[in-house]
Amino acid sequence: MTTTAWAPDADDLAALEAEHRARLRALDPLVAVPDLGAAPDDARLLAVRLPDGSRAAGLLTAGDVGADSPTALFRPLREHRLRARAAGPDVPGAVAALLAAWAARVAGDPGTPPDGDGVRQVGPAPRDHGMVLLWPSRDVEAVAALAAHGMRPTVHLAARRGTAPAASRGRAGAVVRDATADDVPALVAHQLAELAYDELVGAARVRPGAREHLATQVAGAVANPATTFLVATAARAEARGGASGERGEDVLGVVAVEPPERSGAVAGTVTAGPVSYLVLLHVTGAARGAGVGGALVDAALARVRERAGEDAVVLLHHGVLNPLSAPFWARQGFRPVLTTWELPVTGPVGPTT
Repeated sequence: MTTTAWAPDADDLAALEAEHRARLRALDPLVAVPDLGAAPDDARLLAVRLPDGSRAAGLLTAGDVGADSPTALFRPLREHRLRARAAGPDVPGAVAALLAAWAARVAGDPGTPPDGDGVRQVGPAPRDHGMVLLWPSRDVEAVAALAAHGMRPTVHLAARRGTAPAASRGRAGAVVRDATADDVPALVAHQLAELAYDELVGAARVRPGAREHLATQVAGAVANPATTFLVATAARAEARGGASGERGEDVLGVVAVEPPERSGAVAGTVTAGPVSYLVLLHVTGAARGAGVGGALVDAALARVRERAGEDAVVLLHHGVLNPLSAPFWARQGFRPVLTTWELPVTGPVGPTT
């Protein structure tokens, strides 16, 4: 395959945007496709063209976060991102050519390597230095090109349209209630457990300061009346009354959902709304399979329905390779919309053989 560098003008970019957007709209109308935001003379613009007229263009960005930043729990310390568009009769070929050009650009100018956090690599996601691409999950034509390039799918952004209650299903006698300040230590433990599991499947990175960051975030979320933060406890413990700390009850599971006014960071990824963002769901190993997770999701969706209406869209992130999350969220009516693909810069950059 012969690939040529392409210097598109403004009309070329507009035509590419229109064709890319139309193709994705046919695949998944829920995916929002914002303007690429690149001018023809933008140094960050990368564009390629194939002899058959297939073409692709992308806007390159790079950013760093400190190892002690809360953001570092979910991304490499140095991240090269590509916002890409592709069109023509050979979309996989155009995507492959763009990925090759991107790899060459990063290899030629990777920047100063980050210091790292001193913790060894555990999961498959790049911990210190990586290339990251977000791509519509239903655009399977591009999947082969991404995989052949060595990129790994790590995280799905999944969506549920509407908040109608699920069909009646059995429960394990759990009581769902609002979290209180007394629950914060247990909630932090749940979130740390979720983070550790997600690290194994490439959806998170456990940094040295994770506990402190989560303690601050959880305490703030519990105290914020706009955030829905619910816990599930055993019914017998709830019946004894008193505060959580007084009765020593076990928190079997937790769920947290942000309202539309606090979900702006993800709301722009979809074409429908209003959007609420489900931040966290975790159930202890001993309680899994007994309906606790489903009870928490039902209660959280009921709150969203009260505050944002029956037609609200609920978004969440879950690990692509997580064997617990994917089937569970599918049963709850969620399906992938966008997939994050990642590749370590220190590893092989380019098509695998």
